[in-house]
Amino acid sequence: MIILIAGDTHTGKTNLAQKLLEHFKIPYLSIDHLKMGLIRSGNSDLTPESDDDALTERLWPIVREMIKT
Repeated sequence: MIILIAGDTHTGKTNLAQKLLEHFKIPYLSIDHLKMGLIRSGNSDLTPESDDDALTERLWPIVREMIKT
């Protein structure tokens, strides 16, 4: 089962994911973790302050393929 949680900034998405993780004992993947990994790897021009649209454009194709896998 794959559950995608989306919403505006500071609406509790991470909190909800953590609650689901605790309750159902399932793993979760945070786009924030992917973003910081990409930034810290030096393989991107993204910064922690980058616009969310730039982040979505860069990371969504990767996440989409992960979901398919």
